[in-house]
Amino acid sequence: MEEKKYFVHESAYVDEGAVVGAGTKIWHFCHVMKGARIGQN
Repeated sequence: MEEKKYFVHESAYVDEGAVVGAGTKIWHFCHVMKGARIGQN
């Protein structure tokens, strides 16, 4: 199992197909949708 290089709070959703950069923190009640790019360039 690959370790994530970012943090996602248990109440947040990250859809499959979203790209999250290393060191990013996604907090309470967030929804990162398919196709979104957030975090490290």
